[in-house]
Amino acid sequence: MKFIVCIAVLLVSLSAFAEQGRIYLNTSDPHIKTGSEFYVDVMVDGLPEVYGVQLTLNYDARTMTLIDQDTKAKGVQLEQGHFLDEDHLYTLRNQADSQKGQIQYIVSQVAPAKSALGSGRLARLYFTAPDNATNAEISIQSAEFGTRNGEKYVYVPQAPLALSFDASYQVQDKPASGNQIWAFGSAAVVLLMILGGLLMRRRPAASHAGQPA
Repeated sequence: MKFIVCIAVLLVSLSAFAEQGRIYLNTSDPHIKTGSEFYVDVMVDGLPEVYGVQLTLNYDARTMTLIDQDTKAKGVQLEQGHFLDEDHLYTLRNQADSQKGQIQYIVSQVAPAKSALGSGRLARLYFTAPDNATNAEISIQSAEFGTRNGEKYVYVPQAPLALSFDASYQVQDKPASGNQIWAFGSAAVVLLMILGGLLMRRRPAASHAGQPA
């Protein structure tokens, strides 16, 4: 019941056009090799405190096929990002209409999650393109963020993300997962600690060697 109340607040809260922050689409390379898999990120930048989102995306279903990221759930799902608290997130809707080329994503954080703010990745979409694909666009039709206080921020959509396809283009690199980034950061910290320990051990030896006999 608590989950339903959170979502209801998100959907019926008072609306206001947001003056702070933006939401946009991004990919590592808009030049896609035909027949290959690629991804597009839904990013946010400089957002005020928010607690949930209601998002609608459009894509060319004749040119691209959305790849399901949750085979256990009904329909085709996008991948949730890390901007909102994944451990305390209730999903009301995460589904694509593969005939219409439209994706609806409605989620809300639940207690004890704190409000999210700032920048980060809201979601990620994986696609494949047929061998005869040439050009296509992905766009944000609407984006509304709700707060814990019942306010709603409406964001004006940015320009669509234009993609081009050709057999001569390179296959897009796969994005690093959150676990890979965490592991790399942890390894770097451990390496710095080891190097620091070695330097500390060498300093007394150097001072002793410099003393007269």
